[in-house]
Amino acid sequence: MAKIKLHNILHSTGQTLLTIHLEEWKAKFLPSVFYALREEGIAIPFVVQSVDGSGHFTLSLATVQNNLDRVQSAFQEGLDLSQSTPPKVRNDVVLITLYGPHLGEIPGIASRILSALTVDRVGVLAVSASLNSALLVVPLESLSKSLRSLDRLFEIP
Repeated sequence: MAKIKLHNILHSTGQTLLTIHLEEWKAKFLPSVFYALREEGIAIPFVVQSVDGSGHFTLSLATVQNNLDRVQSAFQEGLDLSQSTPPKVRNDVVLITLYGPHLGEIPGIASRILSALTVDRVGVLAVSASLNSALLVVPLESLSKSLRSLDRLFEIP
């Protein structure tokens, strides 16, 4: 099978993945929390929100490890997480971003990416995809294996 052409692949180390479970009514406060983080100059390069059948929200986001305390404080204060399950923190993760022309239009692209990583036993912590890119969150110790796996699948200039 021919390799899929990409424009670029980037990775960002020193990241932390934070997962927060909260009640649906608290989600209305998320914009003000993200606004506060923006005002403090804190970047959130990855964020995914989902809702389960019971109306509970799960928010997963990544930030630079050095910002973790400030990010946790912003969510604690902005969402009053004292009654909720404590956020789950996973330090030493890497964001791998794949940029490609019309990447999201390729049938089965998510399956191909995840299958390539599974062959090398890379545990993907989170994944998102759009029309032109895919972003993976993997443990730092899996970075080399991840890049080798992706190199077999993609033609990277």
